[in-house]
This record gives sequence, C-alpha cells and structure tokens, in this order.
Amino acid sequence: MLSKKNLKIAVSFLIVALLFYFLFRNIDTELFLKYLLLGSKPLIIAGVAVYLLAFFVRAARWKVLLRHIGNFKVPELAPVIVAGYAVNNVLPVRIGEIVRAAIAGKIFKISIPSAFASVFVERIFDGLTIALILSATLFFYPFQDNMKILALVASLLFAILFVFALAAAFSSKPLEFVRFIRSKAPKFSMPLFDFAEKFLKGAASLDSCLKIVATFILSMCVWAAELLVYLLIVKAFGVEIPFVGCLVMLCAANLGMLAAPTPAGLGVFQGAIVLALESFNVPYEQRMAVAVILHAAQIVPTTVIGFIWIWVKNLKVVAPETVS
Repeated sequence: MLSKKNLKIAVSFLIVALLFYFLFRNIDTELFLKYLLLGSKPLIIAGVAVYLLAFFVRAARWKVLLRHIGNFKVPELAPVIVAGYAVNNVLPVRIGEIVRAAIAGKIFKISIPSAFASVFVERIFDGLTIALILSATLFFYPFQDNMKILALVASLLFAILFVFALAAAFSSKPLEFVRFIRSKAPKFSMPLFDFAEKFLKGAASLDSCLKIVATFILSMCVWAAELLVYLLIVKAFGVEIPFVGCLVMLCAANLGMLAAPTPAGLGVFQGAIVLALESFNVPYEQRMAVAVILHAAQIVPTTVIGFIWIWVKNLKVVAPETVS
C-alpha cells in the first residue's frame, strides 16, 4: 500500500503525464524538432547565466528577511536557495521550500519554522510583484476580458495578503485573532489556519518600513532578471513578439507555478507559455520549443548544481514533518 507521501508523488507524475499528453497529442513532431534545433546556443547560454546570477539577488532578499534572526552573508544563502529549487524540481507540491528551511536550520543553527516563514513571505512578495506586472501590462496591450479578470483577481488577492502582512508585522493582534477563530473552527478547516499562522509568523520579519521597501525593490530586481531570461530565450528562437508579450509569458508561467502540484511545475509551465504566446500568432510548434527550452534553461542547471552542493555538504534531503 502506498504511503500518503508516495501517493502524492505518484499523483503528481500522473498529472505531468496527462498535461504533456494534451500538449503534444496534435503536435507536428518534425516541425517541433526543427524549431527546437534552431535555437541560438549563445543566447540560451546567456539566459542560463542570467538565471543563475539572479540567485544572488534572491539571496540578498532572503538576507533582509532573516535579519531579525541573524546577519547572514549572501554567498552563504545563495546555495541553500539553489538546493531548495533543486528539490522542487524533482519532488511535487513545492517540498523544496520546506527542505530549504530545514537546510538553513541545520547550517545556520536557526529555527526551521522561522526560516520557512521567511520563505513564505518571499512567495507573497513574488506573487504581488508578478500580479502588479500583469496588471500594468493591461495598459499597454488590448488583452481579452478573461486575461483582464485574471490580472485583477490576482492583484487583489496578493494586495490583501500584503495588507495582512503589514498589519501582522507591526501588531500581534492578527495572529491572536486567527488563533481565536481556529479554536472555534471545525477540524477540516485546520489546514487553512495552518496556512494563515505560517503567513502571519513570517510577516513578523517585516518589522520596519525600510525592510519592506528593500524586500519589494529586491523582488522587482529578481523578476527583472527573470524577464531578461525570457527575452534572451525568445530572441534565441527568433520569435517576433512585442516586449509586453514577454511580460505576459513571465506572469502566466509564474502565477501558474506558484500553485503547481507537479515537480518543477512540469506541464503547467509549458501550458502557460503556449497559451501566453497564442495571442501573438506564434506557430504552436515554435511556442512549444520556446516553452521546453525556457523551462530546461531554468531547471536543469539549478537541479545539477543544487544536488552537487547537497552531496558535497553531505546533507540529507528530508523535509521535517512539521514547520509550525
């Protein structure tokens, strides 16, 4: 009988298989391979280099969020982030985030729940930044109504979470309120309250306006670097789309990835890129070639580097049972 953990993994890979079946079932394989081989290798390598260098910006942001715990160095934090991404790339439901917190706890001798809470806040800033970028693109391109609704809903959701984060950063009242409601709530709703408590605990790291501003600026820098990766890969395949097209690709792929149940967002990422490029009349096979290489440029080097670092440090990839 499959354990709960193994069942989740099996289901996630089944989802990957189904997604790729639907993505590739009607593709012209010969034309797809032709587009795949036409990509400019120097531009693809440049995209990989930019993506890897951006981990130092991510590390600088994490340093800001961990400042209330200790004064860590960016070169110390960067490989831990890469290791977390590497685990995310092979295991489902973003388990790498928990493993990253566990590694940080072991190496830096800090509280695992505190480390995880800081990662949780990172994701809120990522979601807010992407939602703001997507909303801004609506002013520059006449998107369909469903895309406008998606942008507005995503922006509203992350704006609400951000407001709660600010409230929790400067007061214990939101956390006390959540715990009070939790004590009265039915058992089936406990995962929702676990989510809320982790979020509010993480928000406590935003204990100054300067830290909030620094985190937001660094988040913008992270996504500016990622956007450059998209621009380089799109150019590598000679895809003629306006700048706003790359913005839409970035937002669609990463909003999907935030909640993707599959390892590395496999299938979800490709589907998002294919749909985003559909509005710009790019041939399906060319869209798929861009999606495959763009994703590979991100997950292959991080997975290799991350697991080499884990092996060198003699660490075990084990997520703690709880981070509450």
